[in-house]
Amino acid sequence: MAKEYPFAGFSILLTDDSMLGVYQQRHPKYDRFLPHLAKFISQQETIVDVGANVGDTLAGMVQYNGQSAYVCVEPQESFYALLVHNIERIVGTRPGLRVVPVKSLAGQGVSGVTLEGQFGTSHAVAASSGGLQSEPLDSILARYPDLPPVRLLKSDVDGFDYDVISSATQTLVKDAPLVFFECQYENQSQKSGFEAAFLMLKAQGYSDWTLFDNFGEIMLRTGDMNAVSQLIEYVWRQNMHGATRTIYYYDVLCAKAQDAEFVDRVLATYYAY
Repeated sequence: MAKEYPFAGFSILLTDDSMLGVYQQRHPKYDRFLPHLAKFISQQETIVDVGANVGDTLAGMVQYNGQSAYVCVEPQESFYALLVHNIERIVGTRPGLRVVPVKSLAGQGVSGVTLEGQFGTSHAVAASSGGLQSEPLDSILARYPDLPPVRLLKSDVDGFDYDVISSATQTLVKDAPLVFFECQYENQSQKSGFEAAFLMLKAQGYSDWTLFDNFGEIMLRTGDMNAVSQLIEYVWRQNMHGATRTIYYYDVLCAKAQDAEFVDRVLATYYAY
């Protein structure tokens, strides 16, 4: 089953159990930042959407930017089928828009998994046998050499975003994109993975960190990795039942120093969006 969900100038199909509409009614900034950010990206640049689901984030971005190229990566069978359908809907209203759908599990260390979930999202679970094998994001993007440089790399894969980012080091070096990812960890392995990814990004020259709570509100912008580490520990204590629950995860925008003024402009206008 699927249900219509309206955007400016078109609609897409969501899974029947999707909570997107409910969350956006309750939390005005939920899933709003990426569409806002997309307004600042040019037609000579590419936006990569890993964990594209059925295309709801794509739809939000295309509302405000129908000129950039998009690559949408989604491994889950039923989500991917809806994604392709929704891309056809969206492109039909935006002549010349290029959207490349890719059915793949992006990453390098998370393989042999199945995808499980509800409420319109899924997460990787170790399979007893077989399962999906991951493919580095660098390898996926290398299949499309005619795409413009990557300006934004977005990842939302429910707990394994660190693996996606770690599989894109060539892209990070070549294009120095903005990186926006969900930082959600339920066990020590995931927490350690994110901590390592932050250090890798820092080593690559990323020094401008903006953290959002899971409702889409800006919590902190900093160049101090110690502050980021403290916030990671803050949610970890809640996950370990050592503190009262306030939020569940962060979304993180990472940029290099050369993009500081660009991030200034994006964040300064976010609350007017």
